[in-house]
Amino acid sequence: MYVFMKIIAWLLSQLSFNSLEQLAHLLTFIFFDVFRFRRGMMMQNLAIAFPDLYSQSEKTRIARASFSHFIQTLFEVLISAKYPIDANVEVIGGERLTAALAENKGVFIVAMHMGNWEAMGAVITKRFRPAYTVVKKVGSDGLNKYVEERRLANGLYWIGRERTGDAVRQMFKILKAGDIVGFIMDQARPGEPRLPFFSKPAKTNTSLAAIWGRRPAPVMVATMHRTAFGHHILEIEGPLNMRITENPDDDILSNALMFNQQVEASVRLHPEHYFWFHNRWK
Repeated sequence: MYVFMKIIAWLLSQLSFNSLEQLAHLLTFIFFDVFRFRRGMMMQNLAIAFPDLYSQSEKTRIARASFSHFIQTLFEVLISAKYPIDANVEVIGGERLTAALAENKGVFIVAMHMGNWEAMGAVITKRFRPAYTVVKKVGSDGLNKYVEERRLANGLYWIGRERTGDAVRQMFKILKAGDIVGFIMDQARPGEPRLPFFSKPAKTNTSLAAIWGRRPAPVMVATMHRTAFGHHILEIEGPLNMRITENPDDDILSNALMFNQQVEASVRLHPEHYFWFHNRWK
């Protein structure tokens, strides 16, 4: 699989950006419109998130655009050895992240699967400070090797968790060094509490809220959206006003809910750039 991915990446890198965008649209038509791959899940998620805001045809348009943007993200990662993934990214609010880093406590970033999140990590690392996040293995060993190779080259670093507590210990070291820990906040987590997300309870990752309670640092929000193939806008907001009281358990739930609300607000601004494939309300 590793060699196959290298060959596909080389072939794609021979095409122009316009050709790659058109190829993404073609593949979207084949898999979304013809074979309806994940279409039912995407439409179900959009119905939950926007029950009255958009018509059915508008929701289909959003889902189709989301599908195309996901394929474009894959292409941008695959060709990143030739075309740096962070080359054409406009950063809005970068001074906020710079100010937060100047506190020398490290920074937490609330992130989500929107736009090209791989490019987001690369931009933050190369223009600010090294950014790390916990990631899952991607597919087979060969595919995962290729993805890890690209991430390292692009400047998106990951946190290992072979044993219980490994990830948290690494995060504390990263923060102590003044670097950045990113949390992808928009996926369901088994065993986690259900908190409102688009007004419907969803299993919500409380890890960031819990870790922040043990090791406070500025919490920023970062979102990406694509303006054209290979061109993006990264918006950075914060720091968030974290709740801290004499009841840590309540604080965790309150802060985790705030993160949900931040993700929701970003998705509402750019719904066609969001990754609607995931069963967020399972």
